[in-house]
Amino acid sequence: MARRKIGIWLIGAKGGVATSVTVGLVALRKGLAGGAGLVTQLPLCANLDLAQWPDFVLGGHEIRQTTLHEAALLLASNNHALDSDLIAKCKPDLDKIDKNTRDGTLFNVGHRIEDFATDDLKKRAVKEIPRAAIERIQADLKEFVQANKLDQLIVVNLASTEPPVDETAIPAKWKDLAKLLDKPKKCSLGASSLYAIATLELGYPFINFTPSLGSAPAAICELAIEKETCHMGHDGKTGETLMKSALAPMFAARNLQVMSWVGHNI
Repeated sequence: MARRKIGIWLIGAKGGVATSVTVGLVALRKGLAGGAGLVTQLPLCANLDLAQWPDFVLGGHEIRQTTLHEAALLLASNNHALDSDLIAKCKPDLDKIDKNTRDGTLFNVGHRIEDFATDDLKKRAVKEIPRAAIERIQADLKEFVQANKLDQLIVVNLASTEPPVDETAIPAKWKDLAKLLDKPKKCSLGASSLYAIATLELGYPFINFTPSLGSAPAAICELAIEKETCHMGHDGKTGETLMKSALAPMFAARNLQVMSWVGHNI
């Protein structure tokens, strides 16, 4: 099969998870990392015509003022999640990917996430209604697809988890929810859902790798069906939650009552 160029657009492009993904992909392209931890590298998948590492083009939205290289070095120094020598070998590629980063939205992300944002973005957020944020995000996605001549684009939310949303206040029908996008005071959606709407309206797949609401509301599901595209996700579970998901059923199956459950997501 002819190779296809696939864009991966990461929300929270320079956060810990996204930076690890980016360094990992660059390292795989350069032959600096092995396939450990990659399900697609199992013998079960050996005969599938999957995309190859050079087929992917990375970009994303971010609210902080930093570079991928700086974010990667922070992961190396703070918790040894990445190797500094590996980062040095990947730096030229990381600098190129930096050019594909655009400003994200702060709509209903909560004060803790807002604290990460640049002052300019905070000023813009005061005036930007949900529909305007969606249109700006869509313009970024279209530009990325056109500039890189992509055959497909997949948007993945890897941003920090937003405050919980009262889902009962969200209309069940897309036509009703769409009206609220012009009324910021009545729109309870968080940024993750705006990214989802922006992506699905363009007909591209959306993956929510976080516990944030994202594309979960029924109205947004209806939008995905209308646009004949797909969406998935509510917490990818890679660390503490992965361990809890595996251990909790085991304890229950062994008739062990858990009296206290404390976790440190490191």
